[in-house]
Amino acid sequence: DIPDIIKRFHDLENEVGRERTEQSFFVPKQEIVDNDYDLSINKYKKVVESNENYSMSGELSIVSNEELYYYNVKVDYKEGDYYKASLTNKDNSHEQIILKNDTGVYVITPSLNKSFKFQSEWPNNSSQAYILDSLLKDFMNDSNVTFESDKEHYYLYSTVNYPNNSNLISQKVTFSLDMIPQVVEVYDKDGNVNICFKISKIDFDVKLDKDYFMIENNSSVSETNNVSYSEEVTYPMYLPVGAKFKSEETVNIDDTKRVILTFGGEKSFTLIEEVSNIPSDFEVTNVSGEFVFYENVIGNLTDTSLSWNMDGKDYYLISNDLTNEELLKIASSTSVVSLSK
Repeated sequence: DIPDIIKRFHDLENEVGRERTEQSFFVPKQEIVDNDYDLSINKYKKVVESNENYSMSGELSIVSNEELYYYNVKVDYKEGDYYKASLTNKDNSHEQIILKNDTGVYVITPSLNKSFKFQSEWPNNSSQAYILDSLLKDFMNDSNVTFESDKEHYYLYSTVNYPNNSNLISQKVTFSLDMIPQVVEVYDKDGNVNICFKISKIDFDVKLDKDYFMIENNSSVSETNNVSYSEEVTYPMYLPVGAKFKSEETVNIDDTKRVILTFGGEKSFTLIEEVSNIPSDFEVTNVSGEFVFYENVIGNLTDTSLSWNMDGKDYYLISNDLTNEELLKIASSTSVVSLSK
């Protein structure tokens, strides 16, 4: 807004006392000098772009259906778009690994001896609270980033890009005075924190080679295969307006049971669930959908379906009537056993 900038410049008296969250404000010269004459975003950009590798760990908390889920997170990065993100549910120790290298994006479930291979733009196709480059991209894409500071921290506020979750609209990132991120908080439309990533350690001196990110070096066969699961049928707690429970059918297949839940109406869909089969050898399966991480669900999304694994069960959700976001909302709600249908 060039005219507004010119107007404010010619009326500097009214700029005195403005808060740092406003569109313009004064900054003491000494603060700029102490910061090597560098603005906060540019300084963070320098931190990200000057480090060829990093290893980062922390705790990720996600709100889903009024429940809080906690994950221990470890992210390894090598320049050239190589990533390894390990997410372990703190309640049941269920681990899933997101691996990206020259051949694609892999979602590995070690306890099931399985991996799904995607041709995906992850992590560049949406905001990611636990990826340093993604935070920088959010700042660079937002022309209205706001800045605050106190004696110990800098704070940057920006919009976010979650294509499959329109409820998430903004974030606050807390930095140390040398612009190393410490906490990332993602807010919904009501101002509630839905995602929080608390960083406990970042090592920029770690040495990582390309082999570290290859699938063959991340596919060791699990010897225990002690995967816990509930014998109870899991029902979705969320139903889109226009969807109504229709039927439940159980089909015996080999040594397991497949449960088929059918919902009718204007928003009809079918939900299939069965206990995960654990192969004796590590398997890699190519899939044609898009990799998604939505609340507590890591899965494979297409225009008409969603498949994912949770708590020792495989789920398949199919519909010609639902949007992608509705598919994901239903999936995330199946983590709770319903008291009634």
